[in-house]
Amino acid sequence: MSTRAPGQVIGRAGTGLAAGNNDWAANADVARIGRGGEMRTAAILNEIATRPGGPSVLHDLTIPGSRANIDHVVVSGRRITLIDTKVWKPGTYWRVFGMTFRGGERFPYADKDTMAMAVAKLHAYLAHRGVAREIAAPLTVVWPSRNDGSVRMLAYGGPHGRRRLIPADALARSARRLGSHPADPNVVAALVPLVAGAPTPKAPAPRPLRTW
Repeated sequence: MSTRAPGQVIGRAGTGLAAGNNDWAANADVARIGRGGEMRTAAILNEIATRPGGPSVLHDLTIPGSRANIDHVVVSGRRITLIDTKVWKPGTYWRVFGMTFRGGERFPYADKDTMAMAVAKLHAYLAHRGVAREIAAPLTVVWPSRNDGSVRMLAYGGPHGRRRLIPADALARSARRLGSHPADPNVVAALVPLVAGAPTPKAPAPRPLRTW
């Protein structure tokens, strides 16, 4: 029996899509579906984190200097993997010349560079705090919007922060690629203030003036 402690799970998935906090979504149904996808991804990541000696997982972090968020972060040692969750219609998605298609139709929603921006800002945020880190290629996990459908990826790649994009059913099989080492506590401590709902650090109380 292993005596290694499990990793931590910090934050709650889908907080940014909860009722009253989903201004970006086209409507409540879109927010509900997106939140469901994030929670399904979180269930897989949380299981990875709770293994003996597993990495730590943080959910729903604000990108420093931005109103956008990162759905999930996995920290293994000093290695950080940013994970975005999407819920798309079933179909075959493929990419060529920097453009994504679903079947024979353009699918521009997949070509946003949010993850590249998140990587750059997170590097700057951690460097400013003197935190040693390695940020891996971001990962986008895609769930089908219907239970009777599936999502396939063909030759998907591109310049967006060296992003990898995989169907959700491949996430558990990719667990080892996310890391299998306990998280560096300095990295986790620096990321915790970015988690949605994290308490704002209090300013130190003023020191009383000495009287003579």
